[in-house]
Amino acid sequence: MKNKILNRNRPRYYRTDKSKKKYYRKMFIQTLVCILVIIIIIIIKLFNIDSTNETIEIMRNNIQKDRSIKSDGIFIFNKIKEIEVLNKTFNSEDIDKDYVFPVSGTLYRDYGEYKKSDNVKVFNNGIDVITDKDYVKAMYEGSVVETGTDNRYGNFMVIKHEDYLVKYFGFESMYKEAEDKVNKGEEIGKLKNGDDKNNFRIEVYKEDESIDPLDDLKFINEDILLI
Repeated sequence: MKNKILNRNRPRYYRTDKSKKKYYRKMFIQTLVCILVIIIIIIIKLFNIDSTNETIEIMRNNIQKDRSIKSDGIFIFNKIKEIEVLNKTFNSEDIDKDYVFPVSGTLYRDYGEYKKSDNVKVFNNGIDVITDKDYVKAMYEGSVVETGTDNRYGNFMVIKHEDYLVKYFGFESMYKEAEDKVNKGEEIGKLKNGDDKNNFRIEVYKEDESIDPLDDLKFINEDILLI
């Protein structure tokens, strides 16, 4: 008796009517295609948000015109917009804050403590590089605070890059003076050549404390070779 009642009250989409099955099959395929396309858009948006805005608008227009998948499609479209807001909030700042490493070459002395001799340990508050090119680029936009000469590392330039105070050492000639503005990636000087190699040093400070540039900052180029 129970089986007969259950069979009698089955939802319409379980009936064997061929036209009904064809209708629901079509609706299912349309919805599935829509969802798959939107998933692809979400994946693309993880790499480039702006490039998919036009595609999303086209999808929304098509969804609104197709009544059979409108409700599901609009719901998914709204979820995409929520994801876009979150994506911009968490990722746009990281993209803007990528830095350009000033030179290319080989790192020969890293940031931190190292042995100067068997009994002497020294802390290096910067990094030293043997460069393969003689020019230096600004790691980010900012303004020149000071230029001068250091007895140990030679001519230097100090640039304020937002929260960071960066000291560039080893210049033969400098293209900027105090209070000049610099752009990200702009050439700011030429290095002094010694024994067929150019020695460059950089020190980065935040709130008067030195930090490790390679560990604490994100660089968009990979021009430095690590030993």
